[in-house]
Amino acid sequence: MVSNACVLDSIRIADLPALARLFSDRQVRSFLGGPLKPQWADQRASELAQPSDQVWAIRERTGSAALLGIVVLDRHHELEDLEVSYLLLPEYWGQGHASAAVRQVMVHAFGSLGLRRLVAETQSANAASVRLLERLGFQLLCTAVRFGAEQSIYSVGPADVQAANKAFRPGQALQAVPL
Repeated sequence: MVSNACVLDSIRIADLPALARLFSDRQVRSFLGGPLKPQWADQRASELAQPSDQVWAIRERTGSAALLGIVVLDRHHELEDLEVSYLLLPEYWGQGHASAAVRQVMVHAFGSLGLRRLVAETQSANAASVRLLERLGFQLLCTAVRFGAEQSIYSVGPADVQAANKAFRPGQALQAVPL
């Protein structure tokens, strides 16, 4: 999948060190229960490197092979819906990569997969993630205390996406992209 800001593709073996860093970096994990110990981070990275049609590497559109982060579609642990989640290395924060990646996954979810609803969960204190989800049309569904902190669970449907498209600059609206 390709957008103006990034490309989503499969995770490669060469991505393992950057993947492990996503799970062991204090900044990345500040709203996710803290960094994992190196051996757990390596194990999680190896699990994500297995072939999957629900886990994508986020890369720059320039053709760089560097892993910026990941975006994942997986069953939410309490709801029946698929959940989109994302992690980016700190040096790539604030550059639009997370928004672009989640938008691409939304197009895939509502187009190719035919979903009627997609959910996302973030710690309520994670203001940047809350803003990102709301900018993309996600609406607060409920809150829950989990992992020792309040979590905000958001949902979005195709109609919400249409409303969110109005908030984007020309050329940024959700558009179908080939997988």
